[in-house]
Amino acid sequence: MARELRCPNCGGDHTLVNPGITMLVCDYCKTVVYWDDETVLKTGTQSILPEADTRLYMHATGKLMGRGFDVVGHLRYDHGRGTWDEWYLELSDGGVAWLSEDERKLSLERFVRPDPNMPAPAQLQVGMQLSMDDTLFSIRELGTAVCVGGEGQLPFTVLPGERYPYADLATLDGTRFATLEYDEGQTPRVFTGEVLGHEQLTVDDEPPPSTAGAKEGRHITCPNCDAPLEVPAGREIQTQVCEYCGAQNDLTGAQAQVVGKNPQGYDPGFVFDIGQAGTFRGQTFEVCGRMLYEDDEGYQSREYLLFNPNEGYLWLAEENRHYVLNRPTRQAPAYDPFRMTPKQLVKCGTETFRFYEWGTSRLVYVDGALPWQARSGDTSHYADLVAPPRMFGVESDGQEVEYFIGQYMTPEDVFAAFRIEEPPPRTYGVHPAQPFKRGAVATLLMIFGAVFAVLNLGLLAWSAGKPGAQVLQQRFQASSYLKECVSDPFTVGPGRVMSMRVDAPLDNSWLAVDVALLDSKDRVVCEADGEVSYYHGYEGGESWTEGSRSTTTYFKAPPAGTYRLILKASGGSGITGNGLPRGEPMTVALRQGAVLSRYFLFAFIVTLLFPLYEFTRKVLFEKRRWAATVEDDDDSDWDDDSY
Repeated sequence: MARELRCPNCGGDHTLVNPGITMLVCDYCKTVVYWDDETVLKTGTQSILPEADTRLYMHATGKLMGRGFDVVGHLRYDHGRGTWDEWYLELSDGGVAWLSEDERKLSLERFVRPDPNMPAPAQLQVGMQLSMDDTLFSIRELGTAVCVGGEGQLPFTVLPGERYPYADLATLDGTRFATLEYDEGQTPRVFTGEVLGHEQLTVDDEPPPSTAGAKEGRHITCPNCDAPLEVPAGREIQTQVCEYCGAQNDLTGAQAQVVGKNPQGYDPGFVFDIGQAGTFRGQTFEVCGRMLYEDDEGYQSREYLLFNPNEGYLWLAEENRHYVLNRPTRQAPAYDPFRMTPKQLVKCGTETFRFYEWGTSRLVYVDGALPWQARSGDTSHYADLVAPPRMFGVESDGQEVEYFIGQYMTPEDVFAAFRIEEPPPRTYGVHPAQPFKRGAVATLLMIFGAVFAVLNLGLLAWSAGKPGAQVLQQRFQASSYLKECVSDPFTVGPGRVMSMRVDAPLDNSWLAVDVALLDSKDRVVCEADGEVSYYHGYEGGESWTEGSRSTTTYFKAPPAGTYRLILKASGGSGITGNGLPRGEPMTVALRQGAVLSRYFLFAFIVTLLFPLYEFTRKVLFEKRRWAATVEDDDDSDWDDDSY
């Protein structure tokens, strides 16, 4: 049943939307009113919210995941690095819902009963894991929030200017999150929830002009040089850098305050200008901020903050003229990347990355308008994981950890996105996220080379089992072959190739044999020769052998018919080979129809040359990728072309 309440300050009437309301901000005088079971109290504090760029507004109606809603309450908090909004919704089916909105990113929250053993604020650390609502969460951010103000009706009391410690948590896959709010001592209010897509929340009407934020930028004066500056509209700005003197102005207070200054006469080497528009992910983004960072070893990198009113922010990182387009993600690595070693595998959501490096970066130069507080000299810890062309980045300042998922972009693609017609400068080295590229022609040659290499390897194996049909096998004694002797007759049939194998039981000796084929008219039709030698010994405590007791010679087969071999051999013995022949018997075998394996072997080697060249090129490419982070450039586990 609805309850009526009159503002103690101005007498304005209000209808409470549900019995759980314990605080409201008067629609007429903006006085914060809260009560307990017995009395109504006036705080004497007015809640005045500055205009901001939000999707929701007081009394907005629409659909939340198919359920009708009406916005009845609103709070805004400042955590020092920015602000976020919380909206209290009355649903058409009688329920209520909390929506958290941070830079137009929406999260649906619900209150859960806290564990009485929940740690105190001083015991919390970024990365600590806590179990809530039967789900394991890790702390992503710690800080102290200040209530900027509120509107409408709320189920608990939060006064403007009230400060309280908080912790933001999320699951590793980023699909669920939780918030701890320590506004009443050591036991927090606990909210858990899930991220919403923009399509899951529809608003019936556009925000009215009084709540939609300024349509035009406001003007301020630089406190350092008195130059007029225009603060962009349509988004929250916490740092505005003076384009004339380089002063970094903090806009979070009532007046702009200089908190840092860019080094004078310093060229940061930015390629793209503030306000320059480009097309990324199918949307038009504008460069709204530029940053130059330097790591522990003096290496520099640049980041361009890109903004689209509907899509939010993207970060375009540039290092050695390579580019990576990053977007924030709620997913986290399965292990702490600051405790990993190069090339170690880690899961980030459904993707697997390799740890690349971690270090500390320092902000050297910044300009433009940023939604966070930034000044020269700010430092943060970073960790990079790669799965080319993808990259996963981790940034932490000790109080907050943020995750980014990136995609490598060639300089040509980036220049095309900004519609720059001139060719980009050449890149230096290999970027951690740079994929190994192979042209279409090279890929085709690799495929053909691999296919034909496999084919010739198969033919090589097949030819090894095709020695041909034996047409003669005869044993000759030294008394015969040292003079000249003739073999038994044999028949040659069809088959273009013949082989002659010579075997002899040599022992520190050698034999050289010359043969000729005689036809039925004793005419020499072809000749062949072969040599065998075999030596062995013992030297330096080890035995050794050299040579072989057999050899095979191939020659072209004569026309079919009956033939004989005329054979003569010479030999020697001893280590020098100048001794007399030992007189070992010699066996000669003739085969016809043999398949020459050496041709297939040669073809196999030739067809494999280009694939081997491309494989070597990739191994060297990966060696250059990892050279800066590891001493042992073992790239054997980077042989997958799938990326």
